[in-house]
Amino acid sequence: MKKTILLSFLTFSTLSLRAQSGKNVEDYQFKINFINPGLEYEIGIGENQALDFNGSLQFALNSTGYAFIPSLNGQYRYYYNLKRRLKKNKRTAGNTGNYLAASGTFFLEEVIIGNLTSGDGYFGFAGPVYGLQRTYPKGFNFNLEFGVGYYFDSFFKDEGFAPTVSISVGWVIDGGKGK
Repeated sequence: MKKTILLSFLTFSTLSLRAQSGKNVEDYQFKINFINPGLEYEIGIGENQALDFNGSLQFALNSTGYAFIPSLNGQYRYYYNLKRRLKKNKRTAGNTGNYLAASGTFFLEEVIIGNLTSGDGYFGFAGPVYGLQRTYPKGFNFNLEFGVGYYFDSFFKDEGFAPTVSISVGWVIDGGKGK
């Protein structure tokens, strides 16, 4: 346990030091989301790169029904159009831009609302997504992403590749740097 805490501390310390170098993304931003309700933390780790961590209540849909399920998501995001937006004098604050991401989501077993039954305690998604994020001057934030990835466990009854779509609407309640 002590090794895990130490490793986590060293990892986040290193990321925080890297986040202080010159770059196009925010040093950090903390968001609260209302669609797929939850909390999100994004930290800049490079010129156009960020790590995003999210804990939320996700909406899931398959051919047999729907559910709202607690989830944990992590992403490595590469914002590919920030330089072009800056050249055109467009807003980039709040990581307003388009990105490609490697995304992984783990869903917790308990279905909060819905008619789907969950798997044996773990199921999830891993795969690439394309996203666009817009943060407006007063902190209003909109994020849309879609992709195709691998779903695993008995929740979807068949492990395999399937599409994913995610929409979040909320506010940046704390952020560093800014453009």
